[in-house]
Amino acid sequence: MTHKRKVINIVYNSVFIIMSLILALFFGKISIFPFLKLDFSDLPVFLATLISGASSGIIVLFVVSFLRSLMFSSAGWIGFLIRITTVIVVIGLDLFWHKKMKMLYKVLGISFFVILCLAVKLVLNYYFWINFFGISPGVINGMLATIILPYNLLKTTLMLIISIFLEKPLKKLISLLN
Repeated sequence: MTHKRKVINIVYNSVFIIMSLILALFFGKISIFPFLKLDFSDLPVFLATLISGASSGIIVLFVVSFLRSLMFSSAGWIGFLIRITTVIVVIGLDLFWHKKMKMLYKVLGISFFVILCLAVKLVLNYYFWINFFGISPGVINGMLATIILPYNLLKTTLMLIISIFLEKPLKKLISLLN
């Protein structure tokens, strides 16, 4: 990678990081359920992945997750750990989206990584809520399948779809700026 390309990637990643933090700050205050927030901050992570590859998506995800855990997360380091599980979706998106294969296989491949990510998130949430937040297993068991899983599945799917639709217009804009 040339020096110019490295600098351009740093600038793009910085813009995606700021976009993600702004989305988290403004939309992260809107509650859907007492502990579920309207969160569009994965959108720039997925866009960084689509435009510059998995390494950019992972960098944006880690920096944003770290800054959020320090600046405005009520869950702190636990929120950081749960948020970085999105790296699974980033890897799946990078592995499948730009490959020359039938759309069905792309969707199935990415869907597998989304489901894997959600499974890891659910296990972590279950463990942390019981052991660190003192919520009873009975309460959590009732919410995982009925509230938490559908919310996260819908949110992740929506963010992926929006990212895929924004990829080409954003690439055109970037090419005009270069």
